[in-house]
Amino acid sequence: MRLRRVTNEISERRPSSGQELRTSVRTNDKLAVPTPNNGAKGRESNAETGAKGYLDQASAIEFLQRVFLPQGYPDSVTPDYTRYQIYNALQAFCNSLAGLIASRALLEGQGIGNPSASATNALLLNIVLDVFSRTTTIISAHLLGSSLVPDAKRYRLLADILNDSAVALDTLSPVFNTLGLPQLRISALCLSASFRALCGIVAGGSKAAISLHFSSPTKGKGDIGDLNAKDASKETVLALLGMLVGSLVVPRLTSAFSTYTALFFLIGMHILLNYLGVQGIVLRTLNHERLWISWFLFDANQDFTPERVNSLERIFPVSRTTLYLPFPTPLINPFKMETFSTYRNPLTGDVLGYVTLGSSLSKILERPLHPEIIAQFQHRDYILWFDPSCLAYPPTGKDQEEEPSSPTLKRGQIPHVHVCFKERCSPGMRVQAWIAAGLLCKSVSEMCASSPTATLEVYSLFLDSSLSPSSSKSSKPKISEHVVSLLQREEGRDGGADSSWSSWKKKAVRLGWALEDDESVRGDPGMECGVGVPEPETVIVSLGYSYEAKKDV
Repeated sequence: MRLRRVTNEISERRPSSGQELRTSVRTNDKLAVPTPNNGAKGRESNAETGAKGYLDQASAIEFLQRVFLPQGYPDSVTPDYTRYQIYNALQAFCNSLAGLIASRALLEGQGIGNPSASATNALLLNIVLDVFSRTTTIISAHLLGSSLVPDAKRYRLLADILNDSAVALDTLSPVFNTLGLPQLRISALCLSASFRALCGIVAGGSKAAISLHFSSPTKGKGDIGDLNAKDASKETVLALLGMLVGSLVVPRLTSAFSTYTALFFLIGMHILLNYLGVQGIVLRTLNHERLWISWFLFDANQDFTPERVNSLERIFPVSRTTLYLPFPTPLINPFKMETFSTYRNPLTGDVLGYVTLGSSLSKILERPLHPEIIAQFQHRDYILWFDPSCLAYPPTGKDQEEEPSSPTLKRGQIPHVHVCFKERCSPGMRVQAWIAAGLLCKSVSEMCASSPTATLEVYSLFLDSSLSPSSSKSSKPKISEHVVSLLQREEGRDGGADSSWSSWKKKAVRLGWALEDDESVRGDPGMECGVGVPEPETVIVSLGYSYEAKKDV
């Protein structure tokens, strides 16, 4: 009688990761079996070794997942999380190497290895840099705080550009000492400190919004605290790896050419990897750019899924404005130059028109409006009218009628629409006015493209929009039915005005967008669907007309 090992083969699967594990459990049992030969013993030993190696490998992978990935991955995060983390890891590695090059340059500039250098001067310089840094932090938090969440992708990339600018300034700062210009070195370091402080504010706010997005999957439930903790662990490991590689690479950069070549290569890769990572984020919340793209597709009877809208979104939209700023323009521009919203065709990139919000109606009117137009405008919460540079008025003479004639739109000129708000216009209605103005520019551009020689009378345009979107008169211009619905707001009749807006909201929720009705989105009484429009400087209190009696001759 001999004791033979009896093997129990067990197959198990982990629901969290979907990984299947096979385990061999061996126990002793008294069985009367013949003694196995050497060949059987060898095969049995190889099987045991293979099962043990597979188990060890699976345990190592599981351990790494527990340490660096959120609990419940991948069900606890959005589908775009993995792609972003890959690019984020690569860009963090490049940033760590570039930071080491900049740190060496800072130490050289402070006089490391120079016996004439003073520790007191270095201390005073650090105090000056700290003053610039803290001042920039306070100002930037006040000015940009409310715009970081809606434009998280834009500001996330902007933060890395600011950081790379600071790294480049730090690395180039010793050159000014060599040229005998220490004042420029101090100025470059102060600018670098301001860039880093601004980067900290911008990166902190935008990263919080992106982390909230990653921890809010459409199916399942995530933990933003666990996600942030695991991201910090990954960044720590990558920073250590970057320092390890940098300790081997930086000592070999002994010439200015090799140093600057390596620096700008790393900076270029850092910005490129950040752009690719940010471009792949599919946010389900709306900002001005995504709201306009969704309405453009909605007006064209196309689906505006979050995936498609985010793929069409421009990280830095090219327009006649810079970034959308939530504060009045005179705070930056003392000359109070006008700011424009540029509406583009997201599919082709062609400019459809410009829109100015909160304009004064008295300043943009060159001639009085017809009483019928005034009667139509009296029932609306806002008024859309074209810039004088886009209009051509008929000539007037003594023998012509005194009644105002309709201006026409100039050919070959991009339409520019002004939005004049009335006193009763609510914040949500201001957002709808912003969309209506963009759709009006879209309709005018399409009409000009389809009928290059036709004359577009502005009065007929607005009268058609207030009566029927499908007028049978082919000579009159036809605008989008959604513009009509957004413009029509008669007294005691709110349903007609909100029909297109309500239809858009219902379809947006069905396609997966997170609007303010979603529990994951905090509602703001001053915003509509997470998008806000600044308070206008001028509002219309009343609007009317009067006649002058004509004397008989």
